[in-house]
Amino acid sequence: MKYLFLALFSCLLGFLSPATHAQGSGASEGLIETFHTVKLSRGTELNIVVSKKKDTTPTVAALLFAGFPGILKIKNEGGNITYDLAGNFLIRARRLLNNETVFTVMVDCPVDQWNMCDDRYRSSKQHTEDIAEVINTVKSDFGAQQIYLVGTSYGTVSSSFLAKNLGDKIDGAIHTSTFTDPRSGRNSPGMPMQSFDWSQAKAPQLFIHHKDDPCDVSKYSSVQSRKKDIPLITVEGTKNPRGAACEAQTAHGFVGRERAVMLAISDWITSRKVQDLVEVDN
Repeated sequence: MKYLFLALFSCLLGFLSPATHAQGSGASEGLIETFHTVKLSRGTELNIVVSKKKDTTPTVAALLFAGFPGILKIKNEGGNITYDLAGNFLIRARRLLNNETVFTVMVDCPVDQWNMCDDRYRSSKQHTEDIAEVINTVKSDFGAQQIYLVGTSYGTVSSSFLAKNLGDKIDGAIHTSTFTDPRSGRNSPGMPMQSFDWSQAKAPQLFIHHKDDPCDVSKYSSVQSRKKDIPLITVEGTKNPRGAACEAQTAHGFVGRERAVMLAISDWITSRKVQDLVEVDN
């Protein structure tokens, strides 16, 4: 029964962020990347990939939480770093967020969550405690002085709950293509987001959302109506969109707008700059 449920669950929403073992073209170009295993105090492990632009010493860490299912299965195989979800927006475009000030950290689900990493875990105290240990490691081992969370699509379940629960352990959170409209029905992913109130978080937050996001679980109108006083950057335009509505190569995944979105994230992190994106990426 357990495996039947997992199969149905994956079929229902697997399109939110297609999995792949192949690294995205140019995703790590110009970066120095390090595999690291965080040994969690509760007895399991959580793997991360720390990326820094070559010849820089950035001190602001952006922790990346990929879209559905958010299970990267990061491994170090003979010195070669492998992972799933290479096509996800945050994963394929991470090099564009790395600069002299900001470096990125791909955050996997803990190894004991590789079979699901669902809402129950993402909204739990345990998730908060696990990521708090990741933050401590990123600060002690990789020189981070500030910590930001960046989630996309289903990954915003994590970035939203962590923004509320981590308190002063983080300096801010950015939610992109935010999960706001989970489908009704038993075991539908993202259900805690139906009534989530982002204003309860103490840390500064930012929404970035495509005006024409075609995905029915992340409607632009829903973010507009629920954001309260949290700033929203509206993205317009795509380039060669393809795939189903909630896949990563559509407006939902900012296809063709990656550089502009990552620049907007960096600008907000470093100067709290907020503006609409209207320029077309080259």
